[in-house]
Amino acid sequence: MTVYLASSSPRRAQILASWGIAFSLVAGHVDEVMREDAPEQSARDNALAKARAGAVAIDAGLVIGADTVVACEGHILGKPANRSEARQMLLLLEGREHRVVTAMAGILVPSGRTSLKVSTSHVIMRQLAPDERERYLDNPEYLDKAGAYAVQGLAASFIERTDGPLDTIVGFTMRDFYALCAELNVDVGR
Repeated sequence: MTVYLASSSPRRAQILASWGIAFSLVAGHVDEVMREDAPEQSARDNALAKARAGAVAIDAGLVIGADTVVACEGHILGKPANRSEARQMLLLLEGREHRVVTAMAGILVPSGRTSLKVSTSHVIMRQLAPDERERYLDNPEYLDKAGAYAVQGLAASFIERTDGPLDTIVGFTMRDFYALCAELNVDVGR
């Protein structure tokens, strides 16, 4: 069975490739919806919308959509639009624990059978010095990252502690991918 990744995220593609999963990319762009009171539901809804968008573009296969949100102090942090927004996100996260929620949806085409998985990790980011924060923002790494940071990149040194799967924080939880495939009776090998 062909696996399709409905994502433009190079990180998600890298994770799948590193596990030896053969896949093709398919368009899965949607306008993401963020509900401040429901980060898990927001991630779930966005992942499902991406999978559905990808499913209309293929005749047969398994389409995977994923979405990651960062939740802190009653706010959901998506991807920053600019440096100023990224700075505000980092200021909110510094010195606090926050949740990173990654949802994954799989749709079998043409049957329409669907599976949905959600994983949460807790992260504590240390307090940053103002010049350290600005140096980080000089690099475009924060763009296209929920919460304005990449745990697998330059921001790794900002993280004091994590509790939960690291790949959830990166944005594609392999445990959930395999559970989703098992639930849909799809053998992707290993």
